[in-house]
Amino acid sequence: MRMSAMRKRLILPAVLLAGLLLQGCGGLLPGGQGLAAAPPRPESVDPALAEAADRFGIGLLQAVYADRQGENLFLSPVSAQVILSLTANGARGETQREMLAALGYGEADTGAVNEAMRDVLGIMAHPGEQVELTTANAVWYLKGFEVVPAFREVAREHYGAELYETEFGRPQAAEAINRWVARRTRDRIPALIDKTSEDTRMVLVNALYFKGEWQEPFNPDRTEPGPFHRPDGSVVQVPFMRQTETFGYLAEDGLVGVRLPYGEGDLALYAFMPDEWDGFVEGLTPGRFRGWIDGMAEERIRLALPKVRLEDAHELQDPLRALGMERAFDAEQADFSGLLDTPEPLYVDRVIQKTYLEIHEKGTEAAGATAVEMRPGSAPLAAPPEVVLDRPFLLAIRDDRTGVTLFLGAILDPS
Repeated sequence: MRMSAMRKRLILPAVLLAGLLLQGCGGLLPGGQGLAAAPPRPESVDPALAEAADRFGIGLLQAVYADRQGENLFLSPVSAQVILSLTANGARGETQREMLAALGYGEADTGAVNEAMRDVLGIMAHPGEQVELTTANAVWYLKGFEVVPAFREVAREHYGAELYETEFGRPQAAEAINRWVARRTRDRIPALIDKTSEDTRMVLVNALYFKGEWQEPFNPDRTEPGPFHRPDGSVVQVPFMRQTETFGYLAEDGLVGVRLPYGEGDLALYAFMPDEWDGFVEGLTPGRFRGWIDGMAEERIRLALPKVRLEDAHELQDPLRALGMERAFDAEQADFSGLLDTPEPLYVDRVIQKTYLEIHEKGTEAAGATAVEMRPGSAPLAAPPEVVLDRPFLLAIRDDRTGVTLFLGAILDPS
């Protein structure tokens, strides 16, 4: 996809909880500055970058799943994409071009991406009734250093970031970052990082908390245990929530899918369960994923959905390398001279993500955090079809206003 012409109306994936750890973090000092109010909601968005977000999200899912087969997996691709997009503003030359390409933006430049971010923040600031969706951004930088003015302006004006001067290498550093993240995720991500080092130069954190109530809640009295079939053929008993109602529904050869809306219906949970799990994630493409969503029709079904509660954590360096983001991790080739006014060359050392998911009778709660550590150098007459999600299935939480997938995962064992 060529995206160079998309200068004003690109959609960036919605801002989820994310953190960028550029060589450390420190105590939160007074004087943070950011946007006083959420940006206005745009009237429309261009779907092209949502397609790019699908490419990145599915590619990231596949790269992480390659090392996690047989296990539950829950990612926030948008969290990684947002924070790495902000990081790309401080990259230069081939490092920046490679990052933007790996993130799915094609030939779009940071100007287009940043304008899109304001649009997304505007959309996310108005989630509708029965949905709580809060975002916040902050940047911590080393005392005595100066943030490059152009980067400071982008962080404030396009990402709504607060900026704080701090010190690194002290225990208070990680504590400050973790307190900030915990407050903005209702304590669902209580500890994003363990510690910081004296090599730390900057920390960027983007936080999002999502809590949505089903349009059609499940009756807890109907929740009862049932068998769930794991990929290895074993069976485990898990609680299934049950109801008969009209939902988005897809049934095609080898696959069944369902859409469960939250609140006013713009945000929804999607689940796609194949007859055969083996090779399903590996064969997933953005076109197939979008085709399943577009192919859904409202139909009355008998639904059985397992309750789920899980926490997940990932090291994303290798998956991002697999997507083509190589220079950013190379101490000799990386160029992040647009971040801090310092002669030290910086490179990305680690990219860490933590996520949280709970699906229950009233709705869904989800959060995610990503840290990037940088170092210097109608009702039918017949009985409705039954959808029992009792085998491994793909799960997505999606903002249908923008076409952006907020969370993406594989549920292989709800127990």
